[in-house]
Parts: sequence; structure tokens; C-alpha cells
Amino acid sequence: MKVTNAPATRVLARAAILFAALSALCLLLAGCGRAGAAQIPASAEVASTVRAVDPQGVFGRVLNQPYVTVTGGRFYVTWQNQPRHNVPSTTLVRADRATGRIEAARTFSTGYISSPQAAGGSLWALLATTSETLLRMDPDTLAVIGKLPISNGQYLNSSGFGNHLSVAGGALWAVAGDRLVRVSPRTGKAEKVIDLPGGYSTSMAGSPSGSFLIVSVADSGGRGSMQRRDPVSGALLAARATVGVTAADIGGVIASGVWAAQPTGMQGFVQRYSTRTLAPAGGTAVEGSNGIRVVVADGLAWVLRAGPEDASYCANPVTGKKLATIPLPRPAQDDVIGVWGRDVYYAAPAVPDVGVNLKRVTVPAACQVR
Repeated sequence: MKVTNAPATRVLARAAILFAALSALCLLLAGCGRAGAAQIPASAEVASTVRAVDPQGVFGRVLNQPYVTVTGGRFYVTWQNQPRHNVPSTTLVRADRATGRIEAARTFSTGYISSPQAAGGSLWALLATTSETLLRMDPDTLAVIGKLPISNGQYLNSSGFGNHLSVAGGALWAVAGDRLVRVSPRTGKAEKVIDLPGGYSTSMAGSPSGSFLIVSVADSGGRGSMQRRDPVSGALLAARATVGVTAADIGGVIASGVWAAQPTGMQGFVQRYSTRTLAPAGGTAVEGSNGIRVVVADGLAWVLRAGPEDASYCANPVTGKKLATIPLPRPAQDDVIGVWGRDVYYAAPAVPDVGVNLKRVTVPAACQVR
């Protein structure tokens, strides 16, 4: 299961932005979109290099902003490289989940890569250069076998690794900036394009059954909405205004609720919302810094703190009640970046190097749903 969503890096604190609810509703109404109205931009260039298999592994090196994903039964890790001429670079690897041995690697020298998603026998990820391009890759070799432009602008960045891809309604959905696109996993072609007017930051997650999509979108000022959409047509079924500094980051859908994190300026919060009405569920809000996150994984909600806050923990997915603390060696410094099965993956400051080491601890017994 993928951490969605969730970003692996902390959201930088900005000055608090207060907007009237009426202003937020304007984007909410505009965000309904028009199926098939947008025009897919011209194809973008993809620059990448393939690296040899590396026995050193992902657990034995110093990384910059690592992010981990388990999808399609495979273990993937991404990290940022030293930019050249202010051009970002990202490495994506497939590794052995037990040993960390790198079995395939590809470096994209022209932008940021989103967390990958397996669908239709392929691996998919968004590449952000001067625009957003959906890449189709071989899940074993990571060779790029197809690409589809999604948006005209650059919206993803090194801290934008939330959920931008989801499988629902028999298709792969991609969202970036001002567009929501339904893609055929078989052909890799766009089947439907929906405008999200004014969209700048986005996040998305599908229900476990694939029966609906939850899409979060906001303009560059943070005014936006959380939306429930039909997984086949993309039609808007329900919406609720949101106000922050970015779109609410969708952590995942479980039962009749969706968990999301909302940075608001100097502070943030996570909360559960009804998937039917998108109204917040009383008593589930947890406040923290802008870096507070939430992910749904293995049948639970995981509240992930940032910096010197209280420790990260697993929680009841309906009530939000804390079940157990994640036993990180240095909770004020270690940053959880993935939860799968019985493992919690986290980034620990590397000493004396500048960067972090990817490590893992065992999920507490109280967090192991049977």
C-alpha cells in the first residue's frame, strides 16, 4: 500500500492565510470541470539514465529526501540528487524489500518524480519538468515505455510527493495542477480530460473498491475544495470548500471516511471526513505543525508528526483514537515515510553527512490489524 499521498518531506511554514468561506466556494464551484474540454499539451521530453544494479542497497547510503512505495508487490524508493544548473534530478530504484539491494535504477535528470503506482502490468509516475508528464515504465527494469502529457505547468516539487495517481473505475487516474485525466492502463492514452479551473496544488485517492475518487484541489493561494467524483466519468458528486496554504493532502480512504492533512500556515491539522458528504467527523481532528501528515495503511490511520512534536502513532481509522506510538529511536528527528505490513520506514539524520539514512522498525503489536 502506498503512502499517499503523503509527502515525504515537511511542508515549509508560510505566513497564515485567512480567506472568507465565500471565496473558497468560488473555486469549489469552478472545480466541477468539463469532461473532455481540455486539450492535452504537446509531448514533453523525458531525459533519464539507467544505472547498473547496486549491491550497496538503499539502507546503506546517505540519501536526500527519500520516499518509499510498495505497489504491485514491488518495493520502490525515490530520492533527490544534487541539482545541476538549478535543474532538479530524481532517482527511482526497485529494491529488495528485505535486504535493500538495488535491483534496477533510473535517474531522471530533468525534474521530480511522484510516487509510482502499479496498474495494468505497468508502473506509472508523474514527471515534473516544465510541465507534468505521465510516464509508463516496465515495473522490473524501470525502462520508460510510454509517456502522456498531463498539464501545462509545473506543480509538483521535491515536497510534492502526495497521491497524484489512483486506480478506480477500471482506469488509472492522474491529477496535476488544473487537470484530472482518466488513462487507459492498456493503451496508455487519455480517455477523459477534466478541467480543474485555477488548480495549482492537488492530491487524490480512490476508495479500496474503486467505486469513487476523492480529489483535493486548491489555487496558488490555498483556496480550494475536497471533491468526490465518479470513477468512470469523473463527474462531480459532492464537494466541500477547503482553505489552507495548499490543497488538503489526501491520506487515504477507509470504510466511510477519508483522512486528510491540511497545512494552514504556521500550523496544520489532520482529520477524518465523511466520504458521502465530505463533512468533517467530530472529535477526529489532530493539530500540529505544517508538517503533520496522515496516511491510511493496513487498515489503520497513521498520524505522522514532524519535528519536536508528540510522537507519531497508529490510530483507530473511524474514531482517530491513538492505539500505539511508533517506536522511533529519535522521534524529534526521525521522519516516517512509509508503512507497509509489519515495517515502518523512516528517514534518520545521517552523521556526519548532510542527508538521511533510510531505516525501518517493526510495527507495534497494537498496530498490527488481524
